Parts: sequence; structure tokens; C-alpha cells
Amino acid sequence: MDITGRQCGKPLIARLNAPEHNNTSNPTIFLDKYSSSDEDEDGYEDDDHQKNEYLQMIKNGNSELEPSVHDTRDEGTADNWVERNASLIRLTGKHPFNFEPPLNRLMHHGFITPVPLHYVRNHGPVPKGRWDNWAVEVTGLVKRPMKFTMDQLVNEFPSRALLVTLVCAGNRRKEQNMVKQTIGFNWGAAAVSTTVWRGLPLRALLKRCGIYSRRKGALNVCFEGADILAGGGGSKYGTSIKKEFAMDPSRDIIVAYRQNGEKLTPDHGFPVRMIIPGFIGGRMVKWLKRIVVTTQESESYYHYKDNRVLPSHVNADGT
Repeated sequence: MDITGRQCGKPLIARLNAPEHNNTSNPTIFLDKYSSSDEDEDGYEDDDHQKNEYLQMIKNGNSELEPSVHDTRDEGTADNWVERNASLIRLTGKHPFNFEPPLNRLMHHGFITPVPLHYVRNHGPVPKGRWDNWAVEVTGLVKRPMKFTMDQLVNEFPSRALLVTLVCAGNRRKEQNMVKQTIGFNWGAAAVSTTVWRGLPLRALLKRCGIYSRRKGALNVCFEGADILAGGGGSKYGTSIKKEFAMDPSRDIIVAYRQNGEKLTPDHGFPVRMIIPGFIGGRMVKWLKRIVVTTQESESYYHYKDNRVLPSHVNADGT
């Protein structure tokens, strides 16, 4: 199994049959054949053994966790409304919220990480989003620029669920900093988590809007979140990937709205975020608001300046 949660080159596909508009503490996972459609032609099939195994992992993990709470360490910050697990190891003081779980707890839960213990990398305050008034805009080099509500994203597109491992680019940076100090903070070894993410294929969304061809300049797909960040000169968090990646069905890129069978939590991008298997976590924009098809890569500060920490044996001049 590789880092994206695939076996023998085949993604682990699941259907979560919990209603979209209600959270559930007992999600049901069906790892069955994914129905093909005009917007997503591929079909996959998984067996009942995997379905039951993953379901039991999630149930066991949830049953062993203490409830998330309003942590006193968040008092006086913009995140004082967000409930969090008290055992998490904070890496950048009070705010912004960046944490990893204790390594022994991560290992104890095994293959599937309970959502409250999934590592978090935030660059600023968590945006306060509502399902019923959130919209994702698709614009740029497309024939039909559109805005989609959350209900449209859920009900008008095929959905799939993928078992995906997310890894922060800074995982184990503490050891790197012991050799040569970087500008990054001291991540330990637990900035890695595996959960079941559900959403719609990105390519289906782009096809609905009529994405242009390379000849018409459509070379990159940019993602922009709702979070306004002082560290980037007041800009919003943004990044991009190549159009070829975005439109490749084998990449399994989804616009996700569920994690382990439930709606996303605030720290993990509620109500909607990107999941891009095989890429660093910094490319998976949370609190997604805009998708822009462009010729150039994203010009966001966080695409060009952030998440670019050189290895300890490489100098800034490349020597």
C-alpha cells in the first residue's frame, strides 16, 4: 500500500450512506462498485471484508476518544469557538493552531486515524462557515463560470470516498532543525494521518463548467480558501496544480465534504476542501471558496514563498 491509500494501483473506494445534511456518530461505509457516469467513467469494486474492517476501525477509534472541548488555551484568540481534543501537542503556541497527536496515540489507533487526532496545519484563524450559505465559485478559463452551493455539490455530482494518507511537508522537521535550523517550526513524527474522505471528483466539476483546452491557455488550476491571513500580506491561502493532474481520473482528486463518514470539522476545512492524493498537505486547500483555471501557476504568497524549506544539506544558492 502506498501513501495515497492504494493497493496494487487501485484506489480504495467507499460509499458512506449517512445523510448529507445530518452528522452521525455511526457512519456506514460501503466499499462497493462505484457507478460510472458521463462525468466520471471509471468503476472500482471492493469486497465486504474491507468494508467491515474500515467501519470497525472508525467505530473503535471514536469510542476510545474523550470528547473535544473548548480549550482554555484558545481563550482570547479568534478560534475560541472551535472544539478540540485536549491531548493534542501544540507546536506554535496558542495561535495559529498547529498540532500533532502524541505519537503513541496515533500508533495505537492503527491504520485509520480518528478525526479529533488528525494533525492540523492552520496559517491563521479558522473561518466560520455555514453549510446553507457557502458557495464554491469556478471561474477563469472555462466556458461557463458558475457558483455551486453545498447542496449542489452533494446532489448534482457523483460522489466517491477514498482512503487517503495526508502528510505535512514539515513532518519530522524537529530532527532537521537539530542538524541545521530552518524557518519552519518543530514538527515531530506524527504529522501524518489516514482517514476516509468523501466528495465529488474535481474533473467532474471542471467538465461541468467547460474547462478550456491547453491551446486556449488552460494550463493550471488554482484553489483559494476563505481564510484571510496576515502572514501573506493580507491575502487568502491559495495554491495550484497542473491541469493535467486535475483532469486525470487516475489521480482521484476530490472536492471533499466528509471525513470518516461525517461532515468536516472546522479545523479540517468545513464545509468543503480539496483532497489531492500523493501531494503534500499544503496543496489541499481548506475552506474552499474559488477554483480558477489559469495559464500561470497560483501567484499566492503561500504557493511561492511558504512550504518551501530546503533540506539541511542544501544552501539557498543551490550549492
